[in-house]
Amino acid sequence: MKIAEAVGGHQTHGFFMGFYIQAVGLTKNPRLFYFTARSNTMYPTLQQCKSLSSTYNRIPIYKQLNISHPGLLLLLKSFINNGDCIFFESAKQNKKQSRFSFLGFNPAQTLYFAPPHIVICNSSKTASIPCSDPFGFIDEYISRYHSPSFKRFGSYNGGLSGYFSYDLVNYTGHLRQLIQEDTLHPLMVLHHIDDFICYDNKYNTYYIATCLYTDTGDIEAEYYKAINKLQLLEEDIIKTIANTVMPYLPAYTDECAIDFAQTPQQFMQMVLQAKTLIEDGEALQVVLSMRALINEPVDPYLFYLKLRQVNPSPYMFYMKHGNLTIAGSSPEIHVKVEDNIATLRPIAGTIARGKTKSQNNINKELLRANEKERAEHLMLVDLARNDLSIIAKPGSVRVTQFMQPEDYSHVIHLVSNVTATLNDGIGLTDVLRHTFPAGTVSGAPKVRAIEIIDQLEDRPRGIYAGCVGYIGFNNTMDTCITIRTAVFSPQCSYIQAGAGIVYDSIPENEYQEIVNKLKALSVSLPFAKTNLTVKELA
Repeated sequence: MKIAEAVGGHQTHGFFMGFYIQAVGLTKNPRLFYFTARSNTMYPTLQQCKSLSSTYNRIPIYKQLNISHPGLLLLLKSFINNGDCIFFESAKQNKKQSRFSFLGFNPAQTLYFAPPHIVICNSSKTASIPCSDPFGFIDEYISRYHSPSFKRFGSYNGGLSGYFSYDLVNYTGHLRQLIQEDTLHPLMVLHHIDDFICYDNKYNTYYIATCLYTDTGDIEAEYYKAINKLQLLEEDIIKTIANTVMPYLPAYTDECAIDFAQTPQQFMQMVLQAKTLIEDGEALQVVLSMRALINEPVDPYLFYLKLRQVNPSPYMFYMKHGNLTIAGSSPEIHVKVEDNIATLRPIAGTIARGKTKSQNNINKELLRANEKERAEHLMLVDLARNDLSIIAKPGSVRVTQFMQPEDYSHVIHLVSNVTATLNDGIGLTDVLRHTFPAGTVSGAPKVRAIEIIDQLEDRPRGIYAGCVGYIGFNNTMDTCITIRTAVFSPQCSYIQAGAGIVYDSIPENEYQEIVNKLKALSVSLPFAKTNLTVKELA
């Protein structure tokens, strides 16, 4: 069956999907929001759309939305009870990086990969298609749509948003032998978004958008249909916000029960096994992970509200798909593509934060001077350069930031930035395929490290260490590595973290690194236990 036959019409609407990037604080009055003067200004104009239709077959239409802060956060709470959603925010306060926020809804299609099939759902049908190459399938899917980018509204204008499991590495073509796969959850879930809200935090202005498709040939009729739709959506959104009350978190609670899937001794024995393989020349570095099971009922939304307080990060996300929810605060880009420039941002090398500013500065210098941490980081910068060189124009790979210590909530990391100009004929899924999974969660050389991980770890990684983000129809992509993340489902709820093992690793130190990385997640769990009495503000 061809994709076009399976997915049906692009204007069919099914599940709800939300996408949100930007730090939003909770108001003390959960009903405090403002309505601005109604604006009927549309962008682009009808005449501009007619001109754009000669090049593009999907054109976003924007209208100023007459709500103000904290509309998006209230909408998240409301809509997670009504269907699937995904929510992204950035804790960065740098206006250049986090000026825009995006909240998408009414996905035209939901795609998920449960080998050996890709399933495509919309409100009228579900199609199951045999698939051995999910990356190729997505490449063919996005090739059907072409959208312009309007920089005044940010780089996101819908597209495919969701997650890619670590175990999708089996379908990249990189491996000599396949690894075990997660059978509890789909290996990939993506939503096709045409309706979304754009928030410009520089000017505290909201816009609502929908997409006009040119395939009918009557641009004027489609334009006025889009305007009518935007007005109806605006009315629904205002009603939703008015009827939503934001809960608050308890000031203190007891701990939440979690059980590590391995004892410290078992993990340290695994480290010793990896070191032996490294000493034998099998690899330079292997990133081993450890899972902790969540053994009490937890409200993922409340968990996320606490997590965003204790561990603000550049990539924060909340995604719900059926009875599966993932919530995370990732510090690290997987890969980003904008204006034909691909960016990787390796993060490797870790030390605990100091309790005082002086101690924190001392710890930064200790980290920068640590030969083991520097060697680990350098290996992963080289791996990032090699990954990009395969898809880059010759001579365009650049290290634009090298081994800088950066503060996170509980730890300090060494961070570098690697960029490249994409070669002719390289598409977004080519970039994703050739960089997947990230070297910082696998090791070096990457293929052998992945094989060793599969040999030593006792279960598939699944969602952990894959990526979350979007692939746009305007030739942009932004994804983060799925770390500092909790997974909630009836089958298995857990948190997970890893540590990079090299020839001189000390097992006790590697175990402590994992404990430090999990701290932000583990301290957030008790505040979300469902046996707590969660009060609402009056």
